[in-house]
Amino acid sequence: MPKKIIHKIRHAEGGYFTLLRLLPNLVTLASLCIALTAIRHALIGDFVHASIFLLVAGFMDGVDGRLARFLNSSSDFGAQLDSLVDFVNFGVTPGFIIYSWINYQGGVPVFDWAMVLFFAICGAIRLARFNVSLTKEKQNPLLEKYFFTGIPAPVGAAMSMLPMVLFHEFGEGFYSNPMVLIIYTTFLAIMMASRLPTISIKKIPIRNERAYLTLLILGSIIIGLIVQTWITLAIIGVTYAFSIPVTIFAYKKIEREEKLKN
Repeated sequence: MPKKIIHKIRHAEGGYFTLLRLLPNLVTLASLCIALTAIRHALIGDFVHASIFLLVAGFMDGVDGRLARFLNSSSDFGAQLDSLVDFVNFGVTPGFIIYSWINYQGGVPVFDWAMVLFFAICGAIRLARFNVSLTKEKQNPLLEKYFFTGIPAPVGAAMSMLPMVLFHEFGEGFYSNPMVLIIYTTFLAIMMASRLPTISIKKIPIRNERAYLTLLILGSIIIGLIVQTWITLAIIGVTYAFSIPVTIFAYKKIEREEKLKN
């Protein structure tokens, strides 16, 4: 190999990086574009695609971090970019979609826009608190490993689409009433900013002997998403909502046990 090329390669190793390391950041930016496209579809009254695009953006949010760790390309820039994009995707976009849907049905003056602002504020508080917690020393590693504080922003955004998912599958109902939508979305915003414990689904411990059952359940969910997408999404959303009281009970129980050990 010529000495000139060898010199360039050594120089690149010291001050350059491969294009592949930018892939997680590109996924993050792609999720931003998809979420903003969800707003565009909501503004023209295409709420089916609006909800789909927001759910896809939520899925991509779970991909970029894992991709960064897999490629060993985690960086402070990537973390800040991810946080800013999360605020737009999950703090701003859901409120705008619900606002457009409410106004498509006639609107609720003052309250509908107040809901958008309140959701954005709670989303900002949730994400800011999460960013601060990353730099703090863990007071109870066990609890902080398996539980979130408040509903995670992507989950809150996905849950805000639940009335729309029900509407897509079952038509009009109490869940499509504009005032019910405002109250429901406001409640979700409060849950995001709250300090109530919620389960970290990806960290749920599974016994070895239950691996096959777990795969069977997950496989059934995948089949449901393919065959009956909206019904499956509705079931997932309702199941998560009912799991919150169970999660709080489990959190308090583990907390008491940890205090007794200490």
